[in-house]
Amino acid sequence: MGRPVGLPMSHVVTERVMGKIHDPFFILGSRIMRSEISVITERIKKAQIGLKDTLTVIDLALGDQLKGLSTSSPHEVFEGLNDLVDKTVHGTKIERFRPKDGHQPFHTFEIQTEGEEVVGHLNMIYIRKPLPCYYLVYVEVLPPFRGRGLGNKILGDFREFVENTKSVGLLDNIILPGEPTYNLYTQLGWKSIESLIGDTRVNGEGRYMAFIPVSFKTPDFREKLIKLLFKLKEKRPIIDMYDNESMVKRTIAEFRSVYEVLEHLFETELSIGASTPFMDFLFTKFVTKVLGFRRRITRLLGYTGGESLEQISISDRIKALPIQPYSLWSSEANRVEIRGEEEIIRALPEELKKEPTSYIETLPLYRRPYLSSWMEKKRALLSHRITISDLLEMGFDPTKLREFRHEGADYIFERISPYSLPSIEKKISLFPKIAESLSRTRFHHSTFQTNPPLAILQEKGNVYILRKKVEGIHLEEALDQLRTSPHLKQTNRAVGVDRTLIMIVNEMMKWLKMRFPSSLREEIEDLTVFIPWDIERNIPRLYVDVSGISLDTLWIA
Repeated sequence: MGRPVGLPMSHVVTERVMGKIHDPFFILGSRIMRSEISVITERIKKAQIGLKDTLTVIDLALGDQLKGLSTSSPHEVFEGLNDLVDKTVHGTKIERFRPKDGHQPFHTFEIQTEGEEVVGHLNMIYIRKPLPCYYLVYVEVLPPFRGRGLGNKILGDFREFVENTKSVGLLDNIILPGEPTYNLYTQLGWKSIESLIGDTRVNGEGRYMAFIPVSFKTPDFREKLIKLLFKLKEKRPIIDMYDNESMVKRTIAEFRSVYEVLEHLFETELSIGASTPFMDFLFTKFVTKVLGFRRRITRLLGYTGGESLEQISISDRIKALPIQPYSLWSSEANRVEIRGEEEIIRALPEELKKEPTSYIETLPLYRRPYLSSWMEKKRALLSHRITISDLLEMGFDPTKLREFRHEGADYIFERISPYSLPSIEKKISLFPKIAESLSRTRFHHSTFQTNPPLAILQEKGNVYILRKKVEGIHLEEALDQLRTSPHLKQTNRAVGVDRTLIMIVNEMMKWLKMRFPSSLREEIEDLTVFIPWDIERNIPRLYVDVSGISLDTLWIA
């Protein structure tokens, strides 16, 4: 499974003019301003932060722009940085750690730099019977250091380890055959379970691979290997629970490190109580990543909150900063990209098409229940200047959704991460097929309609999705309102509205997975369901009678 551990940095020099701080904004595009890159590099050097922290902040500030560069490595624009990464990789070593009493049960390999910064790790767990086996739970190399042989290096050490201990190596490879990383395993001597036991039935949902040392000899190997797979299947929930706890602990440590680096970089501004859009942007992006991680870990298998995010202590001076949730990067070569339904695009206001970011970010916030309840609690107005403190209290970024009324129709603009764009584009071609399939099907008397993107607008590293506004809210928000809102909890407990919603949605998702080929499973699972909702009264739009609960229409986006 993937890990949300990275944030990976950049910098601007601040100039103090008449008591105010000004930043020169910059863009790393087809035309690179070398003088500005030099200024950024100098400030990083002055701050005396390590390579790992430098790469982290570059990615935090400019990750989206760097990804778009037509170079073999995005860090080439920082003179000497690629050479430094190569030199650091060349000097790495593998350190091994045994399980700690009373703590996690993993044997761990860490890829450490000469400065003892960890840029990759491998977790494995020992299973003694029916075969001595080290099950490789998770292996990762941090993104800036990938493609430089470190994955091969740590897997080679793992191979040497199991050879020396005369144990079987086992892993559940989620990577499909034909992909480069899959070939890495086969080149190191890993074999599919099917090739070893000649039976696909015991493989279950996993795609297990095994490494058998030449020195490993045991009678009845095939039968014992089959028993090992069944034993591993029983242990997987507990192993995954420990793996999740290990990941959360490591990620919290990463967040704390990045926060300390950001405070160090902007100590001058913070010490005089000044802020800049660039500084606000970095701290806002950092906090939104923390909040996103907090939402994800609540759904992790077996996670009990043992490692609290309260360990990331954010100071009052940071909490007082205004949020800057969208990018302001611009350049001479900056251009607006708009694509979607031709008729819709043609009818959009010229000001919107010319400067999407400026136009959209001044539109009214979407009055979803989460936002409305917070505003009532704080007695705040829509014009309230949202701070980092507000963001932490709300637990989400309310500026991502904006209402847009145009030519008598209501729409929603959603600001998304550029990283999500490929997934959105894949789903666009899927929506017509889903709409056709669902047009004649009902699920517990409910129908589903699609609400696909009408247009996609890109500018200054920001991506906006235009959709029709529906009278509904996200399923997760609906469930949360039903379970926590004082005026809804009692009714929900009495008639089980939340259980009905989950049942309807699960039935629909199961039907779609059966209807469409397995190659589209990821896109199907990525669909978002909206529940019919009376926003003003904050209650679900449903019917309750002797036959149960029913809803007219739910939407898929």
